[in-house]
Amino acid sequence: MKRHFNTKRIFIYLLTISTFLPLLGRDLIHVFTSKGIYETCEDLWFKCVAFDDSTMRVSDRSHTAYVEIVDPSDSVVWREKYRMSGGMCDGHAYVGDDWKPGEYRMFVHTRGSLGRKDTVVYPKRLLVVRELPEVPNYLDAAKEMVQYIDIPDTSLTERLNVTLTLDSAEYHTRSKVKATVKVRDADGNPVRAVVAMSVADALYSYPLADVDIESQAYGVMNDSIGTECRVFEPFLSDAAVSGHLRSGRKKNTMPLDGRYINVFDEIAKKGAVNIISTGRDGYFEVSPEIGSSLGKTVLLRTLADEDLKPRLDIDNPFKDIADIRKTAVERYCPAIRSKSPENEFKDTANYSGRHTVQLDEVLVKGKSKNFSKRNKDKLLSYLDSLAMSRESAWVCCGEIINGEYVGGFLNDYLPGFNHHPIDDPNYFNRPPRNISVPEKGKGYRLMKIKWIESMHFYTYELESWAVYEGPYYTDEDLFAMEGIIKSEGYYPKRRFKIPDEYDYLSGIEDFRNTLLWLPRAQTDDNGEFTVEFPTSDIKSTFRISGFILTPDIRNTKTINEYFKVL
Repeated sequence: MKRHFNTKRIFIYLLTISTFLPLLGRDLIHVFTSKGIYETCEDLWFKCVAFDDSTMRVSDRSHTAYVEIVDPSDSVVWREKYRMSGGMCDGHAYVGDDWKPGEYRMFVHTRGSLGRKDTVVYPKRLLVVRELPEVPNYLDAAKEMVQYIDIPDTSLTERLNVTLTLDSAEYHTRSKVKATVKVRDADGNPVRAVVAMSVADALYSYPLADVDIESQAYGVMNDSIGTECRVFEPFLSDAAVSGHLRSGRKKNTMPLDGRYINVFDEIAKKGAVNIISTGRDGYFEVSPEIGSSLGKTVLLRTLADEDLKPRLDIDNPFKDIADIRKTAVERYCPAIRSKSPENEFKDTANYSGRHTVQLDEVLVKGKSKNFSKRNKDKLLSYLDSLAMSRESAWVCCGEIINGEYVGGFLNDYLPGFNHHPIDDPNYFNRPPRNISVPEKGKGYRLMKIKWIESMHFYTYELESWAVYEGPYYTDEDLFAMEGIIKSEGYYPKRRFKIPDEYDYLSGIEDFRNTLLWLPRAQTDDNGEFTVEFPTSDIKSTFRISGFILTPDIRNTKTINEYFKVL
C-alpha cells in the first residue's frame, strides 16, 4: 500500500518532537550493513551511528554498543559488545555454518537508546541463506511487505548533493574499479563528510534491509507523535565491563567504596596495569578507554583486604536487554522512495549456477591478533605454576649439570615414597639438597626408605620411576585460586581485506561477492573521496551502496549505483 507524505510535514514533526525529547536524551541508532543477504560462513560487516533524536545531530553520549543477532526462532546467535567513538561503531560479525536459513533481526542498543520501560524496539532485518538460489523463495514475500511512501525528489536531505562517479559502467573480472564521491551543499560548496561504502553483488540485496536514515527517522517519529511521553530511564552501562564489589562477611563493617581493582587481559603485558576504584556501594566500571586497550577477555582481581572476603559480581546487560525484548513490540520502519525509482537491474537477477563458496580468509571465528594461544598459555602456565607451588609434592637432591637441573627424587607424591621421610632420625644429618617444584610431564626417581631401629640405620627398600602428572586445574580453577574474575570486553576490531596481486599467485579462484567494505573515510577539502578496488571472478551486476554522514541528520544521505562485471 502506497501513502503520500509531504516533506514539510516531516520538518513539522521534527520541530514538534524536539519540544519534549530534550528531556529524554534519546539516541536514534542507524545501522548500515555491507549487504542485505548473507550466506553461511560469511563475514557480516556493519556500521552504526547514534543520532540525538531531539537535535538530529550525531550524538557522542554513548561509547558502548550492545549488538545482538536473532534467528527466525527468536534464539540469539550473536551477542557482543563494541566500542563506539564519535557516535559511531564499525563492527564485524560472523555468519556461522549452523545458522538456519531465514530472516534474522539485528538489534543495536546503547545506554542512550534503550530505556528500562521501553515497549518498542527497532531491529535491522537481514536474510541468511545456505545457497544463493534459495533467495527467490524469500524475495516475493519480502517485496509485498515493503511499505513505500512517495515523496517529492527533495526530502530531509535536500540540502546535500552527493554524486558517485565510476570510471566505467562495465568491467571485466579481476579488473580495477575507480569510484569518486563528491559532496556539495545546496550552494555547490564542498562539504567535509564521513563516507561509508559497500560494494556487493546486487543479487544479495534484500528489500526489507534497505531502510535508510530518512525512513528510520520517519518511522520513529510516527511512533512517538500522539503517544504518551514516557520518562526515559537508561539502565545500560556505558563501560566495557561493570559490576559490584561485595563482601562475603555476614556483617560487613568495612565500606566498599574507595576499594581498588586490578584490570588486565590474558596477554598481561609487562607494565600494562590498570587500577580502578569502586564508587558508592562498591560499584565499578572499566572505562571504554581501558576496555579498548585490552583484548576481548577482561580479567579482574580485587585488591581489597582478605578479611573482607571480597567477591566481584559482573553485570550482564544482555540479560536485561533480553527481558525488555520479550515484552517489547518490534517495529519495522517503512522504506521511503521518491517518485523516480532507482534502476535496480531486475533483469539481471539470474541465480542459476551460483552456490556457496567458503573461503579460508573469512573463517575468522575465534581468531584475533590480540589473543594468540601462545600468549594465553603464558598467563595460564604462570597461574598453574603458582598453584603447583602450593602442592605438597617436592623434588630433592638433583644434580645441576651445565646450568640445568636433572635427576632428583620425588617426595610426597606416591604414598610411602620419600627420599627424605620426615620421621627419619637422620633427617637433619643429611638434609635435602637442591629443592625444587616438580614439573608436569617430567619423570623422577622414587625412593622408599626403611629405618631399622635395632641397627639405627636406614636402607633403600624400593626404588622406582614415575612421571609427575600433578593435580589438574581448569582455567576457571586457576583464575579462582588467584581471585581473578573473567569477563567479556569489547569484540576485537576486524579489517576488511582487499586481495592484492600476491594473493592471486596461488591460482585460487576469487568468488568474493563483497568487493569492498569501507566503514569510515573522509572527504577532502574539495568534498571529494576516491577509492579503488578489484573485481572478483564473479560475473554479475554489483551494487555500490553508500552512507554519507555529516554532523546533522538532515544533511545525511544514502546513495546507490550499479556496474556490471562481464
